[in-house]
Amino acid sequence: MSASREFPALLTLLLLTLGGTAQAADEQPSDHDVMHRQPIPSRVPKKATATRAPVPISKAEEIHVRTETLSAGVTNTTPGGGLMPVQTVPRMQSGVTRDYIAKQSPTTNTLNLLQMSPGAVVANSDPLGLADHTSITVRGLDQTEIGLVFEGMPAGDPIYGIADTSEWADTENIGRVDLAQGSSDIAAPVYNAGGGQITETLLDPSHKASALLSLSGGTHATNKDFLRLDSGEIGHSGVRAFMSGSYTRNNNWRGPGTNRRYHVDSKAVKEWGADNRASAVFTWNTIDESPTRYLSLAQWKQYGKSYNYSGEYTPGSTTYYRLYQYKRSSMMISAPSHFTLAKGLTADIAPYYQWMSGSVPSGTTLTPGSLYLGNQSAGTVSFPTLYNGKAVAAAIAGSNSFNTGFSGHFTLKTGVNTLKVGYWYSNLTKNSLYDYSPVSAAGDIINNNIRTQNGSILATKNFHMMQQVNGFFIEDGLSLLNHRLDLTAGFKAVLLARSGTNNIPGATYRWGTNSAVPLPRFEASYKIDKNNQIFIDAVTNFHAPMSDVPYYDAFSVSTGKISTAGKTDLKNEYSISEEIGYRHTGLINASIGFFNYNFTNRQISTSVYVDGALTTNLINAGGQTTRGAQVEISLRPWHHLSPYVSGQYLHATIDNNLAVGNDLLPTKGKSAILTPKFSASAGISYDDGQFFGNVFFNYVDSQYSTFMNDESIPAYKTANMTLGYRMKTYHFIHRPTIQLNLVNLGDSNYLSSAYTVRTNAKTTKGIYGTSIAGTAPSYYLGGGFAAVTSITLGF
Repeated sequence: MSASREFPALLTLLLLTLGGTAQAADEQPSDHDVMHRQPIPSRVPKKATATRAPVPISKAEEIHVRTETLSAGVTNTTPGGGLMPVQTVPRMQSGVTRDYIAKQSPTTNTLNLLQMSPGAVVANSDPLGLADHTSITVRGLDQTEIGLVFEGMPAGDPIYGIADTSEWADTENIGRVDLAQGSSDIAAPVYNAGGGQITETLLDPSHKASALLSLSGGTHATNKDFLRLDSGEIGHSGVRAFMSGSYTRNNNWRGPGTNRRYHVDSKAVKEWGADNRASAVFTWNTIDESPTRYLSLAQWKQYGKSYNYSGEYTPGSTTYYRLYQYKRSSMMISAPSHFTLAKGLTADIAPYYQWMSGSVPSGTTLTPGSLYLGNQSAGTVSFPTLYNGKAVAAAIAGSNSFNTGFSGHFTLKTGVNTLKVGYWYSNLTKNSLYDYSPVSAAGDIINNNIRTQNGSILATKNFHMMQQVNGFFIEDGLSLLNHRLDLTAGFKAVLLARSGTNNIPGATYRWGTNSAVPLPRFEASYKIDKNNQIFIDAVTNFHAPMSDVPYYDAFSVSTGKISTAGKTDLKNEYSISEEIGYRHTGLINASIGFFNYNFTNRQISTSVYVDGALTTNLINAGGQTTRGAQVEISLRPWHHLSPYVSGQYLHATIDNNLAVGNDLLPTKGKSAILTPKFSASAGISYDDGQFFGNVFFNYVDSQYSTFMNDESIPAYKTANMTLGYRMKTYHFIHRPTIQLNLVNLGDSNYLSSAYTVRTNAKTTKGIYGTSIAGTAPSYYLGGGFAAVTSITLGF
């Protein structure tokens, strides 16, 4: 394990930014620091603390509170070792806190942190969590169906719905992640939350000046260098802030390629008066990644982990790994704030800005003399090298997007009534260019566009897209029976406008479409006593097509004929879901729930290569019915032990036959894709303040990857382990900690999810007698074994 040479520049920048603020500290953080660095749902607000009867605090009790405050924000108060924080919302919801997050590999990402939650199936393509190609399904609904909220703003790719959570924040800065499996918060700035909502918040800056340094190294030449500086309260302004930077590098766990990640997080907070809080969050991320190769079921059975891109270039071949190495940068800025305006009247606002830019190359071949830009011949095009009359090229899918928005709402509490009124506005601009670059005789991508004879850039896509969202909601809640019965009814209206222009010759130049979707909902909760709660909810959601590609005309680069005609009559998915659940809190914590969904125009996103370039395609699967049950049980820390278990049963069926060409596939009554009937997780954590560790086991049942159910992913099992030791504070070094994370202990060789789903894998006769040819799906190969050791020092 060695520190990266590329990190000191970032380290110097951080020290200059917050220079002189990090004072040496050899004492435990105060109780006030703990409450802000580790959000705990059951914490008592300041107002309530001030009005309750004074209770004498013994010295022994005070010491007990402080000893629960361990390094990296761990408090050992969350049931299940941090996997089951107390929830009170009237819907099924799970979460993870620092008690769990801090003990995971520092290289992991948000989706991996949720893999133990009921209903969540996380598909990895690498064991370390560094790859952007990590996906999640919740109750069989993929990440494009899940509302993603990071510090009050919508996160992930706003058009394709891809989470890309490895870009959000460093694990060392994540305070808490919540997963609502079936519905979203009505005030959340999302419109695609039929599969629930993932909400992530960062740790708050410390009230005291401090620093945290973490150095990690492991298998596959992995290393991560992380530094966070906390300013403490700046003067007497009440403002406190932190800034952190990290550099991560590793080799691919299978096949050739090296990955690099540069990341910065920053957060500032000011709190004052009676329940007023303003914050500002900034994150920046750049990755340089060599993806691993996707494979078919037959290729997996024949080659297993050895089916990879080539490490050396063979003239004329398109499997050289450097032809697929991509770069991507992103930035997110938000300012979620809460203000008390008058007695009983508060306001919550969250302005935000998101920028994303990147290019994803793929190896392909072009035939000189048979090239077209749209419907026009490219004419004479020269290439540096030809092999058997063909030229190797990189088909590059590039894009730039800018997303600016604002969400906010007023809350008025009068007696037993709570009224909320809110508004969300989003303005997105995206430019996409899918072009080609030549490849040298050594296999290097030449940084020049291939141009037609008249000097135009040879491209299959060259378009501009705009999207505006206006969301309005009103919600009224009534609290009865001495605040034991809560009834809430809400209505949200989303106005979605999309338009664009296409600069490819022969294509329809301009298009536009508008949607107005009403979304009523109802929730009810009854507190049997302080430890038991039952609830029901009925929620509607919609899901706009999560891709820009279907709106635009597309032409074959080799024939000049139109391959796909753009459509503006694409239908939105609409769903109605119901849940009924029960919660118990105490030494033993339990949550059990039953759910039902009805979908129309079910939207399925899948990835395909068109003329060599990676793109997203949509399948309208029609109607679907999903029913199931989930359970989650844990123990509060007891004799330093915290066991946890969760599980889900899922039954999802397709309600209609699927249109393919001029025929119908007989899919009615078959199981929906990527809906494992059973999934389960179990584990146990131990933490006595000095020694700590955990072991967790995850099981996912088989999943169909075609609508005809003629190919599936086999069931799989994985296990992870953590071992750690916290030393005593030594002078100005606070609780040095050494930690070992072991991922996929048994080195299980498994397919984690489908990368490309298909209608049918085998040739099938349609309803009207047509022979419909099958196409093999492609899959993610789940990450193998990895070990990461980290040393964390607090100052």
